[in-house]
Amino acid sequence: MQRRIARSIVALLFFAACISAADIDGIWVGQQPARNGEVEDLAFRFKVTGGTITGKMFGDEFDLPISEGALTGDQIRFIVTTNNYYNRAKTQFVYTGSIKDGVLELVRERLQAPEGKAGKGGPARQTLKLHRLN
Repeated sequence: MQRRIARSIVALLFFAACISAADIDGIWVGQQPARNGEVEDLAFRFKVTGGTITGKMFGDEFDLPISEGALTGDQIRFIVTTNNYYNRAKTQFVYTGSIKDGVLELVRERLQAPEGKAGKGGPARQTLKLHRLN
């Protein structure tokens, strides 16, 4: 009897994890702070397979692949790498967050600043709120 209850609990937890993963799939839209106090539109398209997240980030002037995407329970984490076409510097941003009341709340943190430009690319850490595009 105890084994049956334990199996039921494990199955329920697995089912809950699958539902949580399915909540991330799709297109999420919002805005992020830009230079000079402006904001820019952005969107993410996520596809979850098991605990792995793939997809793209779409902005006003770019679309970039998501790398190292992972979903653990209700926590999402992925990296987006940008390329500065003027000086060919790469900057990595790590995004972490979760869904709360239908809003995907992400914290964006700069991992690397372009060489010689440390501290000049805006705040290193920003919070973004995204909504699913229906």
